[in-house]
Amino acid sequence: MTGVERWVLNYPTKCYHCQRHADQIIEIYTNQAFVKCSNCGATRYYLIRRVAIEEENILELERNKKSKYDIWDLKKEVTCYNCKKDSVQDILVTESKLIVRCRNCGFSRYYWFHMVSI
Repeated sequence: MTGVERWVLNYPTKCYHCQRHADQIIEIYTNQAFVKCSNCGATRYYLIRRVAIEEENILELERNKKSKYDIWDLKKEVTCYNCKKDSVQDILVTESKLIVRCRNCGFSRYYWFHMVSI
């Protein structure tokens, strides 16, 4: 991602706040990310905490952790911020973090849950 590039993804699932099945709109920027319910507007805010080159198993470790809520496993094909190649970016959203990892070079961004607004 260069500059203030924005990725937007939709993930249809049950909202943690209104409990309705609705699109959860995920916006990812270089330094922060948001997940907003399209039905009630409840928004979770995530802030960047770490960047690193990681092995693929880091995502598997997160997928296997016990969680109160479902773990969302998404993908987006874009140009990687690090290697500058078009590649699939794996995006994992858990109850406490959001992780983006390039399949080509392993460049990973970790966003930690910061706050929620309802």
